[in-house]
Amino acid sequence: MKRSWMVLLALGIALPVGAQSVAPFRANDPFVFCTQGYELTWAEMCWVPLPPYTGSTWMYTGLCDPPNYYGRSWTGRDWLALSLYESVCPLAITPGVWTGPGDGSQAPIPH
Repeated sequence: MKRSWMVLLALGIALPVGAQSVAPFRANDPFVFCTQGYELTWAEMCWVPLPPYTGSTWMYTGLCDPPNYYGRSWTGRDWLALSLYESVCPLAITPGVWTGPGDGSQAPIPH
């Protein structure tokens, strides 16, 4: 088990019960959530996670208002996902890499 997974597992245990059950993004899989974001399609996302080497943790997609004045409004789900991403994902220190087939979002079930 990689160190980053152990940290994320520990975070899942350490979070209050309410915080664990508020938003079951990506079937509660922190690896997929932290590397791919909170939706299955990029066209629905207001923000996307960035690789750690960029120096930033996430960026706007430009599909939502803000920053796009004509985009759709951010929903509570969008803000909740971003809040969880900013509070949980940076604590992994160094992200692990997926070594199985595909990108990780299909194992053991699609999520």
